[in-house]
Amino acid sequence: MNIVYLVFGSNLNNYQQVYFSIYTALARKNNDDRIVVVAEDASLFRSFGERVEIIAINRETIKEWEGEYQFFWRVKIKALQLVAEKYPSDSILYLDGDTFFYNSIESLRDGMKNGQNYMHLEEGKLSVLNSKTEKLMWKQMKGKSYSNIKIDNNSTMWNAGLIGISPNHFACLDLTLQINDEMCADGVTRRLIEQFAFSLGLNEFSKLKSADQIVGHYWGNKAEWNQIISHFLKESFMKNYSLDEIIDKIQKMDFSKIPIKVKESSTQRKLKNFVDGFYKNKKPLYIKK
Repeated sequence: MNIVYLVFGSNLNNYQQVYFSIYTALARKNNDDRIVVVAEDASLFRSFGERVEIIAINRETIKEWEGEYQFFWRVKIKALQLVAEKYPSDSILYLDGDTFFYNSIESLRDGMKNGQNYMHLEEGKLSVLNSKTEKLMWKQMKGKSYSNIKIDNNSTMWNAGLIGISPNHFACLDLTLQINDEMCADGVTRRLIEQFAFSLGLNEFSKLKSADQIVGHYWGNKAEWNQIISHFLKESFMKNYSLDEIIDKIQKMDFSKIPIKVKESSTQRKLKNFVDGFYKNKKPLYIKK
């Protein structure tokens, strides 16, 4: 199994999120699992040595991966296609940087080996979801078909912080890319297109299952997690802990004491939207929502 991350740009906050998630992966993986990071700045991962494989990409590749419609989140689909082409016999377990393993991954490994696809968790049917983006997407797409998949009352949105793909079903990545591009061509509001395309494409090949009982996704409390992770990394590097010592400390951490989601005030939400917009223009490091 390949545990895969994608990171690019120059925002070190996002790189340190990937670092921390990799540590939790090292604490849970077995000897046959491989950790692969598709990264623009490969030099930032030297401390992992041979424990992590880095696939270097450059700005030209990123621009190419954005495709005809210059859609930023399309890069995520292309990165997974790259890993699938390199390792056609190995399952892919992709994680956004703002994630961590907190339980055994045996069930995911076995499930993908037997043809099961996963995403982090089911968010609900698009027809009843309440955010402004989701309501607009439903209005724009209701009754339409993309790659012969009709958008109806049962079309479901899944969270894409984790994507698990069986090697039996790597063709679902081609379908996901087609759906994504057709939605871009149709002018669908963009923020969640890639996520919805994965939801539809993977489910066509294997009825999706959730993995939130194994992987945490702290997209709703990044400020606190970034602070905790930053402190952890500073202490680890300043005290010159070995990688094995870091993994040992990770294994002893109680992640249940740190909330993965907190209620935002309107001011915090406006600030987050401003920062996200700034880094989007600057080409953020890794795919996040």
